[in-house]
Amino acid sequence: MDRPRTETSLAHPDDPGFRALLRALSRAFDHDFEEDLGSPGGRAFLRATFTDNGAVPAPYFAPLADEHRRVHAERVVTALLARARRDTGRAFDVPVRHEWSDDWDGIGRISVGHEPVEGLDPVDIAVAAAEGVQCHLADRELLVWPLCPDHHTGPHATRTPDGAAWVCSVTHHVVAPVPG
Repeated sequence: MDRPRTETSLAHPDDPGFRALLRALSRAFDHDFEEDLGSPGGRAFLRATFTDNGAVPAPYFAPLADEHRRVHAERVVTALLARARRDTGRAFDVPVRHEWSDDWDGIGRISVGHEPVEGLDPVDIAVAAAEGVQCHLADRELLVWPLCPDHHTGPHATRTPDGAAWVCSVTHHVVAPVPG
């Protein structure tokens, strides 16, 4: 899923088979996958999944979605912990957990610390993972990280037009991008 793709190599969003898959998955998971087409990353994941696997039934789609979210969350957490170590001189461990669904055809739960990671768009995954790292460090290490260099307050991980970013809670300026 992570290999580079050209837009033309993926299933077209209006392909009848692709749309039928989205409707079937939406019924199976009680989630409107058509809404995920509104974000570039969600659309890319769904199109690549259909291109690579065809119209897979829900029990076969669920592990693909789980793995996609887990891989992206782990990548973000690894990058953030390296940055935290560089900024503080301390090494931290923040768990990325995966719990299988109790339903045979259900999507599992990914969490960073105690924060759930949902969605299919890597930007949304990065925001949730960053929140998980920040909350874990505050709760377990009594550390506010990262800090806005101008206001010395903890910024919030936010989806911006340019992707996931740490946004200052005082003046709402972008402090730094969240790696994704």
